Amino acid sequence: MTVEDQESPTRERTRRAILRAAIGALSCNPGAALGEIAETAGVARSTLHRYYPDRAALSAGVEAFVTAEYSDAIRRARPDDGTGLAAYTRLCAELIDGREIFAWWLRGETEEETAAETDDDRLVAGIVNRGHADGSIDRELDADWLVGHIWCGLFAAFHLPEPAGRSPRETREMCLRTLVKTAAA
Repeated sequence: MTVEDQESPTRERTRRAILRAAIGALSCNPGAALGEIAETAGVARSTLHRYYPDRAALSAGVEAFVTAEYSDAIRRARPDDGTGLAAYTRLCAELIDGREIFAWWLRGETEEETAAETDDDRLVAGIVNRGHADGSIDRELDADWLVGHIWCGLFAAFHLPEPAGRSPRETREMCLRTLVKTAAA
């Protein structure tokens, strides 16, 4: 069990508030001041520094948090239940609902890692491959393409401004519909 697993509920809430504030601020402005992040999180700068002594530690903390949230989203999507398309639909909904967190991965910086290199990404590819096998997902669209399409949809849902008259809920539903209709056989 790690130290983070043993955190008190208050400490965990504070840590999550700092990480969410960092994602919001640094996704839009990579040069955002740590004081701005602390203010957005509702903590003193000294509190932020107790959790994350410098920008590198904060970035590493954010990366670990986003990675854990991705794993949790995949788990909540129940990847082994139902048809491939049903699991894909649940996964897309989970990722869209977490788009403010996954904005960290949409900020334009790329990693060397490609789509199917992590266990989580292999689970996502497995959902698509199961959909190919059960006929619910278009076989002409491979797993790498559909995973990339999910991230393009999340980028649009997070970064494009809401046109007048469209609510965030409507944007969510349009994004989900687009992702699912694209994948469906």
